[in-house]
Amino acid sequence: MDSSTGIQVLISSHDCESYLNDCFNSIETAFNGYNWMMIFCDDASTDNTESIVNTYKTTTSANNVVYQKFEKASIVGKAKNRGCLLSRTYKDDYPVICFMDSDDTMGAQRISGLLPELSEDSPIVFGDFIERTQSENGEWVKMEEVEGDDSTFDGYIPTSKTIEHLTFGPWATLVLASLIPEDGAFFREDISNYDDILTWWTIHYRDEVAIKAVSGFITHYHKLNREGSLFDIFNPNDGLNNDSSENIMLDLWKKKTAIHPVPGYPDEDPAEEGE
Repeated sequence: MDSSTGIQVLISSHDCESYLNDCFNSIETAFNGYNWMMIFCDDASTDNTESIVNTYKTTTSANNVVYQKFEKASIVGKAKNRGCLLSRTYKDDYPVICFMDSDDTMGAQRISGLLPELSEDSPIVFGDFIERTQSENGEWVKMEEVEGDDSTFDGYIPTSKTIEHLTFGPWATLVLASLIPEDGAFFREDISNYDDILTWWTIHYRDEVAIKAVSGFITHYHKLNREGSLFDIFNPNDGLNNDSSENIMLDLWKKKTAIHPVPGYPDEDPAEEGE
């Protein structure tokens, strides 16, 4: 696919006013010369999100910016699927989906690097990304720059580290809009977190959809474990999981294993092996 192909940028955001301008600026850089629009789903923000988006509408190179405010979603998958459902209205003119987190920044080469590799044979493509962490003074920096961290890991995550277990965020991908079902339920809604990882696993191993790794450039700069992010906010009483990270990961493993064996993990519940 080339620069004339229509692309939809899908964002779900809750109270990210301090991050939005950096996010929008990075999108403008990556989409320079491309044919695109934005769908912005406001997940019950109580800050100045709507005002910032309205100002952005007057300056953006996007052909259209659709803004809609919703009641607070109970889990991350439901929040993101709202945008997926809205995207179906525009799928004929904009057949490519570009997911984005409003508190992060997009890599300048994400579109130029991924779009040529996207096709009917490879309807999901993903690339390398960088994880940032917060220092004591609040700055988002490389992991090795955090005071007291003597590791050499700088946060760079190549596709070689994520391809086996499909552990990448939607913000590192481009996806054909034809994969979005009629009800918009693209992301799994039966798990509190890691719905994206479970979604890739489901699509690839259950639905037999090809997922292609495209390495050599940065698609995204991800703020790891930002306090108050959609990733961290979910209802512990929703009947899916409690707020234990261990329980969430166990639930993820069980759901993945029900579809396809997870490399490096047992086929049975580890908790039951000693019984």
